[in-house]
Amino acid sequence: PIGEKLTYQISWWGIPVGTVTLSVAPSTEPQTEGLLKLHCEGLSNSYLNAFYPVRVQLTSYIDPETRAPRRFEAHVKRRRREHRSTITFDPEKALAHHDLPKGRKATVPVTSKTQDGISFVYFARSLDLQVGREVPLEITADGENWRLTGRVLRRATLKVARLGRFEAVEGDLELAYPVPFFQGGKVWVWFSADGQRLPLMARIHSRVGPVTVVLIER
Repeated sequence: PIGEKLTYQISWWGIPVGTVTLSVAPSTEPQTEGLLKLHCEGLSNSYLNAFYPVRVQLTSYIDPETRAPRRFEAHVKRRRREHRSTITFDPEKALAHHDLPKGRKATVPVTSKTQDGISFVYFARSLDLQVGREVPLEITADGENWRLTGRVLRRATLKVARLGRFEAVEGDLELAYPVPFFQGGKVWVWFSADGQRLPLMARIHSRVGPVTVVLIER
């Protein structure tokens, strides 16, 4: 929904290490006029900054009617390393054009269901998350296409520390595509069971250790 802003606390091995903010707003930029801007910003806190500062900015511009992405921009900084990339979607030709670091370029075929690294979260929220259902996802990233399958595991009451209790739907997903820090990991995610389908919490098992992401402000 337009105007939504969700803030999460990230913990690594149980230690708070930063925040992530997700927001939805109309695009104000000429080249993406008429589209919705989905923005994700992750920032490390003073604890993590002491030895591994991180800033992640991911932006997806989507068609407000179809929810299909039209442009994706990524800017990731960690310590002295920096990554910038963009994806431009051409729905008429069913192609996605990737501009990648070090001048690399790639063009891949896409379908009407292909998502990027941020739009897929909002796409999943629009689905009918019935327990026992498998949720196929198509994601284009790093010059390639990736087919993933999420599973809806169960319904339960979830206590979110600062916001109270929610009736929630739990699912899981193998992160078998190039997502910063977590590629090859597995995530368990909880959405509110109401019409908003708020992403409430995620637990990630990855090569960098266990990470928990919890909604703290909405």
